[in-house]
Amino acid sequence: MSTGEFSLARGKFAPVVLVTRRRLLRGVGAASLVGIAGCSTANAQRPTLVRATPTTAVSRRFGQELRSPGQAIADVEAPRQVGSDDVADSASPNPDNNPHRSIIATAAIPQIEVFADPDDGAEVTHVMDNPTTTNGPLVFLTTVNAGDWHQVLLPVRPNGSTGWVRGTDVQLAEHLYRIQVDLEDFRLRVFENGQTIFDAVAGVASNNTPTPGGVYYLTELLAPIVPNSAYGAFAYGLSGFSEVFETFNGGPGQLGIHGTNDPDTLGTAVSAGCIRLHNDDVTRLSTYLPLGVPVTVRA
Repeated sequence: MSTGEFSLARGKFAPVVLVTRRRLLRGVGAASLVGIAGCSTANAQRPTLVRATPTTAVSRRFGQELRSPGQAIADVEAPRQVGSDDVADSASPNPDNNPHRSIIATAAIPQIEVFADPDDGAEVTHVMDNPTTTNGPLVFLTTVNAGDWHQVLLPVRPNGSTGWVRGTDVQLAEHLYRIQVDLEDFRLRVFENGQTIFDAVAGVASNNTPTPGGVYYLTELLAPIVPNSAYGAFAYGLSGFSEVFETFNGGPGQLGIHGTNDPDTLGTAVSAGCIRLHNDDVTRLSTYLPLGVPVTVRA
């Protein structure tokens, strides 16, 4: 689309072959990286984005293997278990209290029931399909781990919504990445275990279509087939949505971090809500950032 904003519409996506450098996380890639190969123009304004399903093939886009997104949970210490009395006070799922560690829950069954409370008798607030409408794995960022249940951040409106999923319905993996977007400074930074490993200038939202501040996570990685599209080389979907647009060019107004075919707009307030990066920068991120990375947007 001309503004280069991220918009996912049902029926606009197709599976392609994709890769990781080491073994995939157990069970359809918890926190798995998806690389992609292409897209076609959906209409005069918006390019179609294409989603990849995880495989162990070699990347056809780069002719090289990509970095594995994280360790299988069997290779790391299990998430800390807490009793029902202190679930509400358990702000971190980290078993070793590492503030930089994130636990990702990837759906292991075709449909995930999301509950209001950690109890099979609780209200079901959402039923979410796996794979998603863009043919990728359904991924959550956990916020609390309580025995056989996990509280997760949900990729739904309103932004910041959470719910509980059964431990038997998901597979867990960990990573040490996080992203911070500073809108006033036009910067996007990536941290690994607390250390800055990436710092780049970004294009941000214009004043009349601001990116809502808050904590989100990476839900998918897409790439246009047609070169020089408004999305640039790659587009990461976020779990958050515009608070201005209920829909956007046929999609739900989902936020994203993506490349651009107009690098002169970087460092300015130009978008309709998404974060833009230089194509070289977003391509670099696509080689190592997994799904499920927390993204903090600061006004």
